[in-house]
Amino acid sequence: MMQVDSKKNILFLTARFPYPLVGGDRIKSFHLLRHLSKHHNVTLISCIHGEPPSKERLKPITDLGIKVHTVTVTAMKNGLRSLKTLWTDQPLEIAFYDVPEFHALVQNELKNKRYDLAIAFFMRTAEYVKHIDIPKILIAEDCRVLYQSRSAESTSNILQRLIRRWEVMKLKHYEPATVQSFDCVTCVTETDIQAMHASMPDATYALLTNGIDLEAMPASSEEQLRTRKGIVFVGLLHVLANAMMALSIAKEYFPKLRAQFPDVELSIVGSGPGKAIRDLNSNHIHIHADVKNIEEYFYQSALFLHPHKGASGIQNKALQALAMGCALITTPSGAQGIPIKHGEHAFIAQSSQEMHDYAVQLLKDDSLRIRMAQNGRSLIEQYFSWDAIFTQLDSILLDVLHKSKADS
Repeated sequence: MMQVDSKKNILFLTARFPYPLVGGDRIKSFHLLRHLSKHHNVTLISCIHGEPPSKERLKPITDLGIKVHTVTVTAMKNGLRSLKTLWTDQPLEIAFYDVPEFHALVQNELKNKRYDLAIAFFMRTAEYVKHIDIPKILIAEDCRVLYQSRSAESTSNILQRLIRRWEVMKLKHYEPATVQSFDCVTCVTETDIQAMHASMPDATYALLTNGIDLEAMPASSEEQLRTRKGIVFVGLLHVLANAMMALSIAKEYFPKLRAQFPDVELSIVGSGPGKAIRDLNSNHIHIHADVKNIEEYFYQSALFLHPHKGASGIQNKALQALAMGCALITTPSGAQGIPIKHGEHAFIAQSSQEMHDYAVQLLKDDSLRIRMAQNGRSLIEQYFSWDAIFTQLDSILLDVLHKSKADS
């Protein structure tokens, strides 16, 4: 693995504190911080939502030798702050996280310590460092214009559609202007890079995909795979897109499948389920809210249904399902960024009818399901180990720092 030739001082910014490991952004930022802290001096500045953090909450990060500053934010206060999107060029998602206390912490760090590199995780934190004169990397993850455009097209909620179209209008100006301020911008898929490149061709882009902790998610034996039963969906259930998928599975797909397979059961697992999801709980639909260990539900289940629509980026829940041996049925957007071969690693459904038909096929054919689960695990081992992602990150750091040295 390539390394920068000397220890550097790195300022790392996140909009959500990277612990506990719930949600793709927290998981990825935690593992990137873990890797960087082995080789560099890292300072983290992060928002904490709700209440000031306890020492126990900070400990997994401080134990890595990382210096930590946090800014406590609340939905109400930040929501009011985001009203300035009406008279500024900032999109809502940027204005929501544009916190004066965060700016002050960044400026204080830059004043009192020489930093070799700043890393903004998500465009929500780009505002804090886009004007500073040191090498900068934006871990954008996805193209926000593409994300909001697809989300606006896929939602049937009129208010959601209007808000997302407002975001698209703002982001079409904000995203290219912000991207050009960074020495490198990373995304999780080539699709997102191409979308960004179309609006800002002069910026430098790199692929930095998502990883899976293969040690924490060991492969299942064929015998273990054979004993699995039922269907699972896992996600942050307070997130609208995940809630809509869960409801769709429970109300659209599951009744038809149960008519053919009376003993099949559905598990919906995740944090913050609303009343509509909690009300689904029955003898055959099981709602598991705010569990400590989501892995056990993957390992118990035969199929992972993922009727994904719109958005951009890469779907961590699809990566997890593949890693833990759930036969995956997803959509073209759900498979984005994952080199799935249809029918070999997973099924990619082009319609609701296809998703149903593939589920029937896998529930009937254990040999096919087991073979697909094994192939999916192999795919993750080949492309999505954290070591592979760390190699990508080290290469990006080398390029940015060497280019900065050559230009100085």
